[in-house]
Amino acid sequence: MGGAKGSGGAAGSGGAAGRAGGTAGSAGGAGTCGGNGALPATGLAVRFANAVMSRWPDPINISSQNAWEYNHGIVLRGMQQVWSHTCDAKIVSYIQKYADEFVNAAGTVNIPTAHSFDNIEPSVLLPFLYQQTGMAKYHTAADQIRARYDTIPTNADGGFWHKQTYPNQMWLDSIYMGEPFLDQYGVVFGTCGTFCSDTIFKQMLLLSQHVRDATTGLLYHAWDDSPAGQKAAWADPTTGRSSVVWDRALGWYTMALVDMLPDLPAGANRDSLLAILTGIAAALQKDQDPATGLWFEVVDAGSMSTDWVETSGSGMFVYALKVGVNRGYLDSSYLAVANKGWQGLQGKVTTDSGGLPTITDAVGGLSVQNNYAGYVNQTTVSNASQGLCGILLAAAEMEVQ
Repeated sequence: MGGAKGSGGAAGSGGAAGRAGGTAGSAGGAGTCGGNGALPATGLAVRFANAVMSRWPDPINISSQNAWEYNHGIVLRGMQQVWSHTCDAKIVSYIQKYADEFVNAAGTVNIPTAHSFDNIEPSVLLPFLYQQTGMAKYHTAADQIRARYDTIPTNADGGFWHKQTYPNQMWLDSIYMGEPFLDQYGVVFGTCGTFCSDTIFKQMLLLSQHVRDATTGLLYHAWDDSPAGQKAAWADPTTGRSSVVWDRALGWYTMALVDMLPDLPAGANRDSLLAILTGIAAALQKDQDPATGLWFEVVDAGSMSTDWVETSGSGMFVYALKVGVNRGYLDSSYLAVANKGWQGLQGKVTTDSGGLPTITDAVGGLSVQNNYAGYVNQTTVSNASQGLCGILLAAAEMEVQ
């Protein structure tokens, strides 16, 4: 989207190249657990993981979307991060229960035919489940998802469309929804050749080329490569770039960076991704709200009275900064930025009447908006899947002992 590197040869081809210090691991913390610190039983990471299983005993009910789709997958990904420290077998069983709603005994995934990265995202859990259970059906299912990448529609520059219904559009969201699966597929199964890493590099660098502000280091939400006169309403008519730096979109991309960098081969492309990460971290330090330690819905507009701090993106930034420091990608000074964000995030946690924790003030699912007002004129949701993802990932890394 990690934890300790897996057993059973999970390091695979391409897993060893270009590692930089700190904790081992890759997207999804696939493989073994408990080798990179423990979590307190009374901490928020464990409490939120237990709360998810308590509130929704059947994981299909995490979201009203009864499908193989990201609202479920991102929460389960956060729980997987908790598992990487606790080794709680209940979490593996819970993830498996969701997968088995959509992966039959033959390994066929019940996934919509039309392309959407929203429907690919939970597939990052398939290599993990194969490692944990040894069941061939998860390998077969992963092969099915990998094959889909051969037919994903692309824009003129080879960039994957976010969805079939959004021609030529690349979103930052797409990176987290689609590339970590390729990373884990290559690491765990070792049968991807150079396709997985080459694809990750191409998609991440192509999109950043068109949405990154070289002055601030921030990345705008999306890019539309459609011909002139056919671009989306939110797209600049010349460049195709959207006009707003949305916190959660930037969070998706930044988490994908720190999760996949351990597995990507050394060279100029990896160096470019590291430089992008360094630029994002510097911008996050600059744009962090001094009052709360959190980040704003529109990251670089905190001086506007109508902007407000948002928890899902903030949790993602805390996670990415902490992992980036742990792995030696970011200077240790960014730990203070993560710590300040973590303090602010804890202030957004309440407790319900049953004693279960609730994460407040996250914006729900959101497409690319036309302007600043489109992002800030949104209602917030308690225990939104995106908010749960952010708090689970942040807590799993900030509370580790």
